[in-house]
Amino acid sequence: MCGRKYAAEELNWAEYREMLNLVRPAPQTNFQPNYNIAPTHMVPVCYLESGKRTLEPLRWGLVPHWAKDPKIGFKMFNARSETLGEKTSFKGLLKDRRCVVPVSGFYEWKRDGKDKQAYKIAHESGAPMLLAGLWTDNAALDIRSYTVITTAATTAFSPIHNRMPAILAPDTVSAWLDDDWDDAHPLLAPFEGSLSVVPVSNEVGNVRNNYPELLTPLT
Repeated sequence: MCGRKYAAEELNWAEYREMLNLVRPAPQTNFQPNYNIAPTHMVPVCYLESGKRTLEPLRWGLVPHWAKDPKIGFKMFNARSETLGEKTSFKGLLKDRRCVVPVSGFYEWKRDGKDKQAYKIAHESGAPMLLAGLWTDNAALDIRSYTVITTAATTAFSPIHNRMPAILAPDTVSAWLDDDWDDAHPLLAPFEGSLSVVPVSNEVGNVRNNYPELLTPLT
């Protein structure tokens, strides 16, 4: 699963614009860093609007157009790639509500009996990480929201967790956003690139903790 992410200070409008090929005007200010992104947080998300790519803050945790209570988003912050076409809340979004969530990386916890250890996971190169997602809008609640798609973990990642977010290569962003679903679906394969997996403080488990020191590796 993917229940926490982070976007450090190096992610600014220029970085977003270059990696996502954005053409719309830049916002008045850069998006603020968030070192402990949790469900319900507003996160910059790239999606198509009127055929053009835009980058706007969306709420993490999908709130379907028919939902009457935003709390449903707590149950829908992830979507399994294997069953997208079977779930009522997701299958209607596959054609033209796909999105890309740019972050610095994500957190995951490795369990050992009753104990668990937090890890931060990022591209080994330090490049931003592009996560595949789905988005929607709920007009009645005035909420635009998204979910992160997950896949089975790779062999290398499975000692940490059996699931991981669907990570897109930069050269597949256009296909994910623009192509027919039959062509885009294969992009949701487990990520086989090199990842940095580093233990960090379990303080990240408390959503009220949000500061750069959360990224400091444990010694």
